[in-house]
Amino acid sequence: MNLRQLSEHVFQCEFELDVPIRIPVHIWFVKDGDDVYIIDTGIERFADAQIRAALAIGSPKAILLTHGHSDHIQGASKWLERFDIPIYAHQKELIYINGEAPYPNKNEVENTGVAHIVQPLMEQTLAHLPLQFYLTPGHSPGHVVYHHEVDHVLLSGDLFITSKKNLHPPIRRFSVDMNENIDSGAIIDEIKPTLICSSHGEEIVYNEELYKNYVLRYRG
Repeated sequence: MNLRQLSEHVFQCEFELDVPIRIPVHIWFVKDGDDVYIIDTGIERFADAQIRAALAIGSPKAILLTHGHSDHIQGASKWLERFDIPIYAHQKELIYINGEAPYPNKNEVENTGVAHIVQPLMEQTLAHLPLQFYLTPGHSPGHVVYHHEVDHVLLSGDLFITSKKNLHPPIRRFSVDMNENIDSGAIIDEIKPTLICSSHGEEIVYNEELYKNYVLRYRG
């Protein structure tokens, strides 16, 4: 595990999936005073190392999900065994997280381990924090990104796969509607964050040409 501080309040944990090519998996810790908010939880076998890293920063306060795919939610049950903290996702994700329906592009329901535990993410959920969420559907119906408004860091989940200089779309077969996902990416020109951090890629510094080039290259 690699723990790095991205900004004053935002830390990133990186793990690698055991597949033929190197695929990084990122989760994030947002520090607010003595509290730590966990954004995504990766897969289950990484949870113990994540927990140790979070405790070195502060006291876990809540889990905030970008969406309910297994590489983002599978570790959540381990966290909840250790801590009595709430877990949140967008209302549009709950039907899939709860196993009530499969994602529109899948045949089987997700076994998330936290069915009927996850609460709907609301504006008041983050009202006390310099953290704002934005609905960015396409990869999944209720995918959200989180923007730290003081540090100007955007935690973009699977909205993009990022390299040092370019934005790329998530893997198509894991995405519900790729064109909708690409359209959702326009949020970066609304927010204009300093840094964009994705779940599976490198950090990239925002500039006004990023999204224009992305659309030209990938929009069908």
